[in-house]
Amino acid sequence: MSFGKEVLRLENISKSFPAVKALDQVNLSVKAGEVRGLVGENGAGKSTLIKIVTGAYIKDSGRMIFEDKEILRNSPIISKELGIFAVYQDVMVAQDLSVAENFFLGNQPKKGPIIDWGKMYRDSKKFLDEIEVDIDVKRSIKELSAAEGKMITIAKSLWHRPKLVIFDEPTAVLTRNETKILFRIIKNLRERGSAIIYISHNLEEVFDTCDTVTVLKDGAVVGTYTIEELGSVEKLIPLMVGRTIEEMYYKKEVGIGRELLRVENLSGKKFQNININVKAGEILGIFGLVGAGRTDIARAIYGADKFDKGKIIVNGKEISIKKPKDSLRSGVGYLPEDRRIQGTFSQQDIEFNINAINLEKVMRAGILIYKKAYEQTKDYVDKLSIKIGSMYQKVSDLSGGNQQKVVIARWLCKNPDVLIFDEPTAGIDVGTKAEIYRLFNEILNQEKGIILISSYLPELIGLSDRILVISNGMVAGEVERKEFSEEYLLTLAMKNIVSKEKIREAV
Repeated sequence: MSFGKEVLRLENISKSFPAVKALDQVNLSVKAGEVRGLVGENGAGKSTLIKIVTGAYIKDSGRMIFEDKEILRNSPIISKELGIFAVYQDVMVAQDLSVAENFFLGNQPKKGPIIDWGKMYRDSKKFLDEIEVDIDVKRSIKELSAAEGKMITIAKSLWHRPKLVIFDEPTAVLTRNETKILFRIIKNLRERGSAIIYISHNLEEVFDTCDTVTVLKDGAVVGTYTIEELGSVEKLIPLMVGRTIEEMYYKKEVGIGRELLRVENLSGKKFQNININVKAGEILGIFGLVGAGRTDIARAIYGADKFDKGKIIVNGKEISIKKPKDSLRSGVGYLPEDRRIQGTFSQQDIEFNINAINLEKVMRAGILIYKKAYEQTKDYVDKLSIKIGSMYQKVSDLSGGNQQKVVIARWLCKNPDVLIFDEPTAGIDVGTKAEIYRLFNEILNQEKGIILISSYLPELIGLSDRILVISNGMVAGEVERKEFSEEYLLTLAMKNIVSKEKIREAV
């Protein structure tokens, strides 16, 4: 494996916050044309390290050397001048400007005193055509989907001819087709001699994309390895979390009990004739391609969206679900796919978030008992090992994994009979995933049922008792555990997608 000259070297970088040592003597170097994976659990120090490189944080000690020159003073502006660009999980572009304006921001071409809009549009379109991104450059960013906005953010980093690009969870909102385009962009960057740092909780992506991997744990470097040295994801996980992949997907055998939920012939705008049943002690997995209708079905069962016809039966009794409060009363809970927007009150504290639907447990004669509210919150924070600074800390200040635990704590406190988890581990590190899977076992032990919607097949196959496959809004098949295979499930997922164009859109 041959790379160019060293672009970035970090020597003994340390950084502390009140009561937390985020980085402890970290050493890392990346060369031109190298794609370096940076992996670790939430709280391992990845984000802090990247913010030091991009100038958002100031290191406490250590040296940063970029292209053989020590950087004594850094800031976001200085790092960009050096040629360092970062693509974060959240879309970082000017929402009210067009795609072309975002590319030329601060450097618009002019004819005399007038902006040359024609050149701006032509050059932008030519550039996007070169990297095979099909987006109208005259559209404003706010008109684009989250995935399209992310592609423009990624393309913008390439536009600046960077020397070092840092990708932080770049595929979190991308479809499979857009992910393939991203990987082509990374290949393009590598061939141009850019150094790349790639952060992802999707370890299969790391193996597909990276040349080398640095593992961080508790703010320190565990080691740096070539992909060939590691050989497989199974060997990487123990370095990160101290447990094997078999232990991570461990599902305790629980006797399957009575039927808790039955859905009969449910039809709505994006799905038709859906039949589902869930029993006590079982996990029903739901799989499908992007846009298949999985989330639409879940939201209809929960009452967040309307449906046209069908029956929902909970504990043997047909119920009328018009709003979420109807399903709440009946014993059905839903953890949404987008936890930040739909799952949490991000600017409220942890206590508010956990107690939001559980106030009846901490009130007496219509009056909130603050001591009981605090004790209830603390109880679930301790049970779920939620890492917080204070019970009154804003949820938005927590890591993605801890935000998800807060949402789960709310529902465990509510204690419904059936819980629908929609992409519960998306963007979460492997350590927190294992903790969430442990919570699944605890829920099942209480004779509850779980519906698990996930795009990650190893997760579904590892945890589900049965998997229902949705294709183009219809049930394509129900697969028993003994028949689980990724190939079979993907074949079913494409069953009702008849044209190559529709397949391309779906993936």
